[in-house]
Amino acid sequence: MRISSAGRVLERQTNRPCKEDFLRGGQCSIPSGFSLLELIVVLVIIGMVSAFVGPKLVGSMTNMNLKTASKKVAAALRYARSQAVSEGLDYVARFDLEANRVAIVSGKRAAVGPEEDGDDGVGVDEGRDVGRLKAYKLPDGIHLKMGISGDKEMDSGIFEIIFLSDGGSSGGEVILVNEREREYMVAVDFITGAVRVERYET
Repeated sequence: MRISSAGRVLERQTNRPCKEDFLRGGQCSIPSGFSLLELIVVLVIIGMVSAFVGPKLVGSMTNMNLKTASKKVAAALRYARSQAVSEGLDYVARFDLEANRVAIVSGKRAAVGPEEDGDDGVGVDEGRDVGRLKAYKLPDGIHLKMGISGDKEMDSGIFEIIFLSDGGSSGGEVILVNEREREYMVAVDFITGAVRVERYET
């Protein structure tokens, strides 16, 4: 399809030697395209590259999701510490190790039993605030592996970290793991209540 005068000039210049050869009784040589074999080779190379690069990209995304989830858990704990100090009330971070969820509850709310607040004492959706309550559910593929407090380790049930009104805490660590067995630790300092996130290796 001719779209410009420059294209027509190029076409005439390209075809002129071919026409002159044909008038002289010779054969016109036209540049050939790709052969089927060449296309197959290219497709095989692309397939091999995809086979090596694809899993690495998927693994990188999975590890990134784990790191992001760990930072969100840490943000929830920092929120609990901040609220405890500003309101002068103790706050509790409840980790449901089986439901893969963390709930932040004020000292008054923490005293309410499950029978008054729902099946698990949480009773809210992800990211919603209800009164003094905030909850975050981990995304698919990310799990709460265990909670550690001193020499005590829990891999099921409810694990709690308490944030005191003076800025301190009961301390503890929570281990998050993804499907590729990579782990991150969210740790709370016993004295200062400071929260940190780091790669966890056993």
